[in-house]
Amino acid sequence: MTQAVIYTDLDGTLLDHHTYELGVAGPVLSEVLARGIPVIPVTSKTHAEVQLLCQNLKLNGPFVVENGAAIWVPKTWGLLRPTGSASASGYWCHVLGKSRGYIRGLMAGLGGEWSSRFHALSDMSSRQVCAVTGLDEPSARRAQARHYSETLLWLGSAVDRIVFAQAVAELGLQVVQGGRFLHVLAGGGKGTAMRWLHEHICSDLHPDAISIAAGDAHNDLQLLEAADHALVVRSPLHEPPKPHNHPRLYLSTEEGPAGWAEGIQSIFEIIDKEKGYGRFLSERQHYYAAQSG
Repeated sequence: MTQAVIYTDLDGTLLDHHTYELGVAGPVLSEVLARGIPVIPVTSKTHAEVQLLCQNLKLNGPFVVENGAAIWVPKTWGLLRPTGSASASGYWCHVLGKSRGYIRGLMAGLGGEWSSRFHALSDMSSRQVCAVTGLDEPSARRAQARHYSETLLWLGSAVDRIVFAQAVAELGLQVVQGGRFLHVLAGGGKGTAMRWLHEHICSDLHPDAISIAAGDAHNDLQLLEAADHALVVRSPLHEPPKPHNHPRLYLSTEEGPAGWAEGIQSIFEIIDKEKGYGRFLSERQHYYAAQSG
């Protein structure tokens, strides 16, 4: 039987953008996990945030943090640990990006004209982060615990943001737009991290593994383009990202977690027809019709 692996964005995709809850995605996620299908978060969130979230959601596999700057893998999961990877608390960590200190050092050379156009998340008070995100204070502090990226609350215009991204690119850095913040990276990216991890899953565990990616925002674009099957989840806040000429693209009709549930079920129906995966969700149509009605 063909093995599938789901790589999913969190806020606005698997989790509601405002409440951070699973909603109707909960039962679908539970059945996916019960069938031994790995669900791997690929997110702008920090290690501190995602490790706690994985415990709460009963996700016991790898996860990708800070927009693909680092990949964390449980030592017991079966992937061979690469030379040079860090080891901590039952995990090893493969880093694709450079440190936040390195990024800040380069950005300091941009000049003072940009300082009024953004606030760095790490420089804001936890109460300010709470006001912007709706998180409680412990969660806000976990969101600020960044090691491989600089996250910015943008205050300038859309035109200024484009000029800023160009200036940052000239420093050898990249800017990606998330659901709430701009993220500045020095290496990595969601698509790069997913490809690296999926190649190792194929070489060490499942040679014929199929990759399914789910996301709702522009910083998910490379993740979606790198996967065998792409699920674009509609958002109430912005237009959906548009993967370029993807042969197996599913655009949800629902938003947020409801769209995730809808899309994951539909994609597995497609895989069933193409690969003989085996019937995925028993009573699929009855469940989703009841939730949607």
